Amino acid sequence: MSESRVRFFEQQISILGYNQSLQALDWMKEVMSAPAYARHDGTHYYNHLVDVAQDLLNHGIRDQDIITAALLHDAVEDVPGITNNMIDAKFNTKVTKMVDLVTKEPGVNYKKDDLLKILYLEPILNNPGAALIKTADRKHNFSTLRAASPEKKMRQAIETEKFFFPFFKEAMERYPRYATYFLSAKTAIKPHLMEIKEHYDEVNVLKAKIAELESQHIKHRISK
Repeated sequence: MSESRVRFFEQQISILGYNQSLQALDWMKEVMSAPAYARHDGTHYYNHLVDVAQDLLNHGIRDQDIITAALLHDAVEDVPGITNNMIDAKFNTKVTKMVDLVTKEPGVNYKKDDLLKILYLEPILNNPGAALIKTADRKHNFSTLRAASPEKKMRQAIETEKFFFPFFKEAMERYPRYATYFLSAKTAIKPHLMEIKEHYDEVNVLKAKIAELESQHIKHRISK
């Protein structure tokens, strides 16, 4: 099913005449077909890149540079040897800038304090294309969480509610022409986010009850 989506996307950008995007797609398929690039749901990682770019197309985004950068948005961060200079040489400065903005710096603990917001999301907000790509990325990542551990689901839920919902809101205000897309991300994510939080709370309550029953059972055995 995932490969049929890739073929459909390839046909669509071919019809649109997005030769630059086709080049990016071919490149990512080549470098991300190895088993090392399988996602937690078992699909090749480049399927994520395609799904991110496809969602933007589905919502009327027809800027070829944005679609190309969406296909390359994890290249520098995840593929050893790929650099911004390589992307600039193969594509253009606008594509490189968007990819650079959504690429996290190695060695930075973005989970500490509000560094995700200050060092990462706020600079992204200054570029409409990068903001769209980051939104599509979070939207798709959240849609694939069903195969993730409960702990990862909860971490993603908390991070999204704290940092990304305000990010979507700010992006809507800054870029009215893309407001419907930023709104679509929150609309798509929120029901799943609430489901994760509710399930996590239910599991914790159940664990607490089990621990209490076990404690009572041990006390009862000791008292005998």
